[in-house]
Amino acid sequence: MIIITTKKGKSGEPKINFNSYISQHKLNNNIDLLGKTAMNKVVKEAYANDGTSAAPPIYVQDDNKYGNSDWVNAYTKKGVEQKHDLDVSGASEKLSYRFSLGHWEHSGNVINSGSKRDNLRLNTEIRLLKDRLKISPILSYTRFNNKNFGDATGDGDAGFSAIMDIYSTLPHKRIYDPASPNGYAKPEAELLSGNPVGQRMLTTSRTADDYMQFNIAADLKLWKGFSYNFSAGRNITNTFSYSQTPAYDFGALARVEDPSRSEIRGRTEYQVFTHLLNYDQTFGKHNLKAMYGFSREKSVSQGTSAGGNHLSSPLIEALSGLIIEGPNDYIRGNGWNSSSSLQSYFGRVSYNFDDRYFLQGSLRRDGSSRFGPLNRYGTFYSMSGGWNLHKESFFNIPWISELKPRISYGIVGNQNIPNFQYLAKIFIANSSEFLNYPFGDLPAQKVYVGATAASLANANIKWEQTATLNAGLNFSFLEGAISGSVDYFRSRTSDMLAETPIPASSGITTMPRTNIADMENKGWELTATYRNPGQKGFVWDVTLNLSHSNNKIIRLGYDEGMIIDGFVDYSNRASTITRKGESLASFYLFKSNGIFRSAEEVNAHVNKEGDKLQPLAAPGDLRFEDTNGDGVLNDDDKVIMGTGLPKLDYGLTFNASWKNFDLMVFLNGKQGQKMYNGAKMFLYRFYRSADLVNAWTPANPGSDIYRLSNEDKNENLRVSDYFLEDASFLRLRNLQLGYTLPQELTKKALINRLRIYAGAYNLLTFTKYTGFDPDLSNTGIFSRGVDRGYYPMSRSFVAGINVGF
Repeated sequence: MIIITTKKGKSGEPKINFNSYISQHKLNNNIDLLGKTAMNKVVKEAYANDGTSAAPPIYVQDDNKYGNSDWVNAYTKKGVEQKHDLDVSGASEKLSYRFSLGHWEHSGNVINSGSKRDNLRLNTEIRLLKDRLKISPILSYTRFNNKNFGDATGDGDAGFSAIMDIYSTLPHKRIYDPASPNGYAKPEAELLSGNPVGQRMLTTSRTADDYMQFNIAADLKLWKGFSYNFSAGRNITNTFSYSQTPAYDFGALARVEDPSRSEIRGRTEYQVFTHLLNYDQTFGKHNLKAMYGFSREKSVSQGTSAGGNHLSSPLIEALSGLIIEGPNDYIRGNGWNSSSSLQSYFGRVSYNFDDRYFLQGSLRRDGSSRFGPLNRYGTFYSMSGGWNLHKESFFNIPWISELKPRISYGIVGNQNIPNFQYLAKIFIANSSEFLNYPFGDLPAQKVYVGATAASLANANIKWEQTATLNAGLNFSFLEGAISGSVDYFRSRTSDMLAETPIPASSGITTMPRTNIADMENKGWELTATYRNPGQKGFVWDVTLNLSHSNNKIIRLGYDEGMIIDGFVDYSNRASTITRKGESLASFYLFKSNGIFRSAEEVNAHVNKEGDKLQPLAAPGDLRFEDTNGDGVLNDDDKVIMGTGLPKLDYGLTFNASWKNFDLMVFLNGKQGQKMYNGAKMFLYRFYRSADLVNAWTPANPGSDIYRLSNEDKNENLRVSDYFLEDASFLRLRNLQLGYTLPQELTKKALINRLRIYAGAYNLLTFTKYTGFDPDLSNTGIFSRGVDRGYYPMSRSFVAGINVGF
């Protein structure tokens, strides 16, 4: 993939560059599911193992009845991505410019999904007063259209993704029905509600956003090393999203009686003004640079939302079509208007002597409206120093071309929280059936609008601060053939800003953000590059990146405070804990110890008094350990079992060229990473995983898959290390081979450069992890490493062209 960075034009004739590629994406659906017949067998075996009179569901009792649908293939598809960029640049004595146009689109890997983006940008630079004054206006516009598809990420009650909904859907359900008005099948009552493919295709959910940017900067050289820089910017974002659903009936829990529509329109304006006074002067071997600045930022966000559950006709695609006819019909509206501002004063001084000794210090004071009057301002600073040891007269090691030790220490602030956290917010719903209430005994009673406290006030909320110590070494050996850097860092984040869980019984619907914790993070990073000087036209280089980090909670509320999260099944089965002395989002699980292979093993698993620790267990169930030795198996036996952070994060990049060919290979991986496979637990629970055909039975006593049981009296599905997996992996992230046509050929067509290439992304992954992707993205800080069945990784093949005129 070619990334275009905005640049100003260079002097000479106008230059035109065109870059284009097209690629095909396929989801890595690497989880095998049971078909109808196999699932019927597994479910009947589970009921039989319980030894009760309960009969299995009627739909598993006849292999010749119902459908046998492949929901995953019906819900997913191959996606096509394409990107095309054109830019024109040029310059004269007083003016340079660069104008670019771009188009990108992806048809999506899920039905009724996809995105498009169109953008244009103009960079210019005007030089006046004999080049002492430079004015640089920038204009850009982007239009983004999206067919919405969401995922279940984050902390708390995140639920499962739509992908897991598809994977758990019964194969017995038919997908299509030609006799149905909409073409999709309504499941039989015994198959429960829902047709995920029909619901996905019939629901229209779209987003159309416009992004506009207007920037101007002026740089004026004054006198004796002084210069002044002024910049002003304004970003405007207009957003529009809507969702419209026709009437459909896929069962009692998946029925829409009337067509509905909702819309959200928003506008955000961000503006920033910055003034910089710079000084740069050299006195012999001394160089001194100084900067003083002031900036002011403001963001204003406004918008409205409205919707209703009864359109007079599904052909009307506007809110004006909403009506109220029945007692359950509603039309509701909402809106918002908020602003935030940031004012900053900052300065920096740097000094170096003879390009050998370097010192730098900076100081800034920021005031944010997101904090209350008590803690609105924060002061932050940094200091650094470096020494070009290789330039000392006493340093005489010919094979070392650079050796620069350096050290820095600094404190930065974080204000990334929603507005008005220091105030108690009141929620008013004009048409809420829960808050509004009629009073009086007249037939036509007046309805009074109710209100409720949505969040708690935190008048003491303040800046989060992170203090970081970094010590490093830059090196270069053998005239630059080997180069790189090594760094050790240690940081402490104080007054971490995060949502604080509170009991639902409080009546508060929004978790308040507080300065909940202090955390320490430390680790190291190494980057090393070897450049081969090249022989017979073959030139290559290889770069290795290694890093390691770990963290520990220093403070969390009061001493015994903890945050339980990593919920696997909505608000059930918490799998992580965050508490003092442990890493953030540590896995907190029962410890299993294999499977009971016989009744004798079940009877032998006892406490000191000789009582069974798992009295409801049977051969084939999981054995759990009484870790605290109190003779009872309960939540007190859950133990810390590591985190989702890898012990080693690494990458390897190889570049080579021979004559007109070029090759790039990028591998990356993580070692020592753990992941809680909640998706696997989910598929075991609903009898969908193909693993279950190999479950433990007396005839299959060596299986590591616990016995099938519908009642699950032993609670094999409890959160335990049975579902905690090694998620280490090595991935061939990018492979690209290109060829540049000889100029003696391209010049005849007035082409300066023509390169064609082909490649693949995520071509190979080596891992023991049995979920979709060992490198999943979970945005929740308290549920890191918990896999709820996220959008699978895609493997793509790409072909492209780069042309310069």
